[in-house]
Amino acid sequence: MKLSKAIFVVLVLAGTLFLTINAWAALEIHPRLMVAEEYNDNIFLDDNNEEEDWITTIEPGISLNYDNRSLEATVDYSLRYRFYNTNNDENLDKFRDVQRADVTTLFFAGRPFTLSLSETISREAIDPRDDNEFNDIENRSTVYHSTVTPEYRLQLMPTFSVVFGYTYDRFDYVDSRGNDAEEHEGRISLVKQLSSSSEVFARYAYAVHQSDDDADEYDRQDYTLGLSQQLGSRTTLSIEGGYSEVDYDSGFATDGTNWLVDVSYHLSAPVTLSLGYSQDFTTTPEDGLTETEEASFGVAYEKESLTASTELFWNNSDYVRLNREDEAYGVRFDLSKPLARALSVNFDAEYERAEYDDIVLDEEVDRFTVGASLDYEYRRFLASLGYRYRINESDVDANDYTNNIITVSGTVRF
Repeated sequence: MKLSKAIFVVLVLAGTLFLTINAWAALEIHPRLMVAEEYNDNIFLDDNNEEEDWITTIEPGISLNYDNRSLEATVDYSLRYRFYNTNNDENLDKFRDVQRADVTTLFFAGRPFTLSLSETISREAIDPRDDNEFNDIENRSTVYHSTVTPEYRLQLMPTFSVVFGYTYDRFDYVDSRGNDAEEHEGRISLVKQLSSSSEVFARYAYAVHQSDDDADEYDRQDYTLGLSQQLGSRTTLSIEGGYSEVDYDSGFATDGTNWLVDVSYHLSAPVTLSLGYSQDFTTTPEDGLTETEEASFGVAYEKESLTASTELFWNNSDYVRLNREDEAYGVRFDLSKPLARALSVNFDAEYERAEYDDIVLDEEVDRFTVGASLDYEYRRFLASLGYRYRINESDVDANDYTNNIITVSGTVRF
């Protein structure tokens, strides 16, 4: 059943801590409690019959950090209860829905054999066409995501090694619209260290993908070459390129190239430029495999007196088993500025232009989102006043909506 696998990971971690006498010296524990009140003028994101409500959020949580010679672990676990004043049927108060977790553990770091475990429990969009992270009920489901990765590095020469790896990856969706899936991937990599700042590799991977949707079960093979290079003191380059083959159990087959490019350039002490591009097959919760391309260009400015960043982005998703294609592009901006020792203001904005093409309905959408918050932090207490506005303009009238959200929250950390 979809109970918290994160709890199991925490219990395993807790047992491990007691294996050594000095475990507590490497352990940090920080409980917390967050309470928030939210006014939302359109909780169902409706075009005409807008439904407003007051929403109370109560979220107790705990974070743990553990670091010793054999184990590195970070655990963040909370219970996020959401109570609607008028629309009680939308309450998020069941245990399967209120859990939130981010758990990562790494055993034997720096040794030939390593084992990493991770577990996340989050609230995510079912259909990526309308991923509104500030709405907990429309187009969203609680998702349990687990990974287990053992890896062994065989050092054949001082600068040449062979890496054998295996990953078990599983997704469980509370909402029945999401297709539960698991994947087994085995891989072998040849890694050559050219210098202290340069590394190349060649990798072969074979994966078996299983799903609740029998039509979305397939085997996949990947052939990849990669380079990681530090170009002087200012520029970092990472590039991967390869070829993928996907063979469905039904007999259907497809293939394509895969790319991953990441370039970072420190223009000056506070300014960093970044450029990224990726092309690969990815799996969606409801509609199976897509061939996805993403590109971005960003500028970040960071000083104690001001932190700001802006990014241009573009993405395209071509659904393998459906006559459907999604394309979007836009710009986002973030800013954070301290006003006093304990007071700061934050601002963010995003514009997105999306074009959706499928056999049922073609749609063009303009989305604009803007948010701001005033945060006061003193010792273990954090108070925040926030506002968010979103407008969704579509050439399909039923998908037009506006949404205003005002939030007041307080967090106590121990």
